[in-house]
Amino acid sequence: MRPEGYMVWVDGDPAAQGSKRLVRLKNGRSVMLENSKRGKPWRTAVAEAAREWKVQPYVGDVMLHVRVRCVRPQKHYRKDGTITPGAPARPGYADCDKLARAICDALAGIAYANDRQVAAMALEREWSPEGMGSGAIIRIVPCPPKGGWAYEHP
Repeated sequence: MRPEGYMVWVDGDPAAQGSKRLVRLKNGRSVMLENSKRGKPWRTAVAEAAREWKVQPYVGDVMLHVRVRCVRPQKHYRKDGTITPGAPARPGYADCDKLARAICDALAGIAYANDRQVAAMALEREWSPEGMGSGAIIRIVPCPPKGGWAYEHP
């Protein structure tokens, strides 16, 4: 029996799905290459974590609830360990939509056949709790059969 959802922890440095550039090869063919070198390792980490957590593919539409966590830089802290007043409330180095694209693409073929099955998604960026590393918490749940939005934090 399938659970009513999967919760997956991905350990690693979250990366956005970057832009692509067109490169023409010597044989005349053209290929699209990623501009970001961090994107592929992050997508691989997401896919491996989903397999490790034994995620099975859904047939119908799904919802994703995602928390992307980043380690707060040391420069945000004073010598006494308190956070400086000018430190940002949340990490802002990557666009939420590009983070979402990377995660959706990584889960295709694992949690669902095609990322078109992702009917709803909530993604937030936050600083990791003290002592934890960077990564993401991803909750994958089936959409309600009659539609609607069933949002709750993972």
